[in-house]
Amino acid sequence: MRNILAMLLATVRARIMPLWIRVRMWTSPTYLRSRFLLRIREFFARLLDVRPRHRRDYYPVFRWLVSKRLAFVLVIGLGLASAIYIVSMLPAGFLQLGGGGGIPSYRYRSIPLKFCSGTVQIVARNGYVAYIGEVKKGAASGMGALYNAGGGLVYEGQFENSMYNGEGTLYYSGGRPRYTGSFTDNQFNGTGKYFRSSGALEYEGGYVFGRRTGKGTLYNGVGDVIFQGNFLNDEIVFHDFLDRPVSETAEMYTGKTIVYQTEGEACTVMPEIEAVYEVNSGENALENEWTVNKIFVLRNQIPLASGDCTTVRQLIASLGSPLYFGESWVTLAETAAWNRLAAENPDELEPIRVAADEPLENVFSVSQYDRRVKMYLYTFEKDGLLYTFYFTGAGQAEFVMYALEKS
Repeated sequence: MRNILAMLLATVRARIMPLWIRVRMWTSPTYLRSRFLLRIREFFARLLDVRPRHRRDYYPVFRWLVSKRLAFVLVIGLGLASAIYIVSMLPAGFLQLGGGGGIPSYRYRSIPLKFCSGTVQIVARNGYVAYIGEVKKGAASGMGALYNAGGGLVYEGQFENSMYNGEGTLYYSGGRPRYTGSFTDNQFNGTGKYFRSSGALEYEGGYVFGRRTGKGTLYNGVGDVIFQGNFLNDEIVFHDFLDRPVSETAEMYTGKTIVYQTEGEACTVMPEIEAVYEVNSGENALENEWTVNKIFVLRNQIPLASGDCTTVRQLIASLGSPLYFGESWVTLAETAAWNRLAAENPDELEPIRVAADEPLENVFSVSQYDRRVKMYLYTFEKDGLLYTFYFTGAGQAEFVMYALEKS
């Protein structure tokens, strides 16, 4: 009996064991992974086997025959690339369930951004948030803020067509305001305030396309008013000083002054605007008040109709032929202006010798100065003004300062 049972068990085991082994093999992770990879390899082998075998494996395109399998592979590849690109351009968190309820974030120049209007964040090419604010059809329009890679504010205010347009504030890299006021296409235009990097106010007044033009007020480094008057192309309109009584010039320029005088000549240095004016005696005037006769500007550049001029060639192009060029004996005002320049440029200019008493409240009584010194100059006349430009010597192309007086 036992032998019969043993034989039955052996027979059953022989039948079941192969089936059991197969079941274990089919459920093995190693076997399943290998079969899956094998199927994938076979699929791609068939997919990438683009070699046509029959005429029916071609698409006729004009005179050419294009492999159907190759066309299929290209279409699949193009579709995958397009899908990946579109997904990469979607706002951050767009595919998350439930949403965050915050401001949508778009990558710079992404396609979805071009159809967006409202408040968004725009991520720069380097990955930082460059803009937070309103957009219209992908362009910054409305109120917004622009940031640099370090997270610091660059500009906040009104935008239009992705440019500063309207009222806003431009910042230094350290975070202090640089300019606050009106903008047109990224340029200062209208009225505004310009600040030094220290935070002190430097200028308040009119601008025309990035340059100080119109009525304005100039401040020194500690924020005190030093000049109130007209500006043109970033320069003070210096000829406004001419023929004015000294009392009126004191209202225009309120900064530090230094006065030089002899028995027959007098001039005033205005160091905070780099200018010197020469005065006439008021003995023959009805008001018996000294008036400004000539003003010297201690700069080697002048804004004219043709642009900023620095050379003789540019001056002739703007002002025409000179009335005079050559040497001239130095005056007290020319001496004061020249010595001011020489103090700032000791390696380039030699000062003129001056003998003066100890100053009383910045007023020097000059007993003598070297009148034998000659200066080389060019004089022009235009629109009722005489322009005189001073050079370090004959043959020099660029002037070092200039003067204005009524013709």
